[in-house]
Amino acid sequence: MMNFLPIVFTCDDFYFKYTSVVIASLLVNQNKNCQYEINIISEYISNENKALAEKQISKFSNFSIKFIILEDFDAGKFYLNSYMTVSTYYRFYIPQLFKNYKRILYLDSDLIVDADISELAVMDFDDKLAICSPSPFIVDKVKAGNDEVFTREYFQEYLKMPDPTLYFNAGVMLYNLKKMHEIEITEKFFNAIEEIKKPLLQDQDILNSVLSRNGGVKMVSSKYNMTKAYTITSKRIFLENLKELFGISKKDNWFYIYHYVGKEKPWMEKRIDGLLFEKYAKKSPFYSLIFPK
Repeated sequence: MMNFLPIVFTCDDFYFKYTSVVIASLLVNQNKNCQYEINIISEYISNENKALAEKQISKFSNFSIKFIILEDFDAGKFYLNSYMTVSTYYRFYIPQLFKNYKRILYLDSDLIVDADISELAVMDFDDKLAICSPSPFIVDKVKAGNDEVFTREYFQEYLKMPDPTLYFNAGVMLYNLKKMHEIEITEKFFNAIEEIKKPLLQDQDILNSVLSRNGGVKMVSSKYNMTKAYTITSKRIFLENLKELFGISKKDNWFYIYHYVGKEKPWMEKRIDGLLFEKYAKKSPFYSLIFPK
């Protein structure tokens, strides 16, 4: 019997081309013995973009794609304070949109899946609400205790986190939907929006606050959500391509999922790790839109 790994992205029509690059990376690093279901949550995706995405996965019988359109989405109730768009809050709807699922993998659209991650279809939750990787950026600040903005008091008193050193990056999250349904987590998300009026890191703070107070998350290696920047050389890309050509496992890699956190993305400017993004962007039907000549 094949494993089943449902995956969900949240994006708007403009950002969908970057989601397509993540899908391209999933296709390259897929496990043939796993069934992948791609779900796109959005307020609108054009028919042209839908058609390109459907064609992108059409050669692979173990991949399918669905588009879930949010009707009457009230953007006004969500707090924004940075470069991120309101679409990042769509993930609060994931538990209620997937009521018949036991688990689902949420992925941001500014990352690359660079190895076989099909084990997430069966990884044990250890009775936690989700599986995540830590946010070194926040954890380091909490431990140092000298940051004027990200203070321990903010996480403990404002977000009411029992242990702020367990703060996770929400760009990769394996939702334990079965347990979330049992405790009616969606209601808790929306209650927290009323309670936490101005979260510094928006929905990521809300997710950390709610999950930490209602059962917590299982922390796994940062290899599943690498937010540290590495220099990616053309030699490394060449060796990676050889591994893919000969079906050699990439589990000895520094990371399985590489996350381009922060404001400056690899499609905006030249970065020390940009070659990895370009490698998979070339396999996306949106390559010429992402890097116009």
